[in-house]
Amino acid sequence: MQTSISELLIEAANLMVVGMVVVFVFLTLLIGAVNLIAAINRRLPEEVVPATTVRTQRKVTTDKSSSSVPVAAIAAAVHQYRKNR
Repeated sequence: MQTSISELLIEAANLMVVGMVVVFVFLTLLIGAVNLIAAINRRLPEEVVPATTVRTQRKVTTDKSSSSVPVAAIAAAVHQYRKNR
């Protein structure tokens, strides 16, 4: 059984169109689900929980490569963000 190039091209075009339609439908459903979840979250907001105080102990080290300084800076930034929120 021998198939011609035109038949193979038509089959390839059909597969391409089916694949593109499947991807389009999947992405449309995904966007719809994200929008639905966003709408639900807007109607039913989460209960606000008061932020707990963040206490960090700052170590005094002479080593500049210590990771305690960035961790303390990040903890302070998170604490300030939660306090202002």
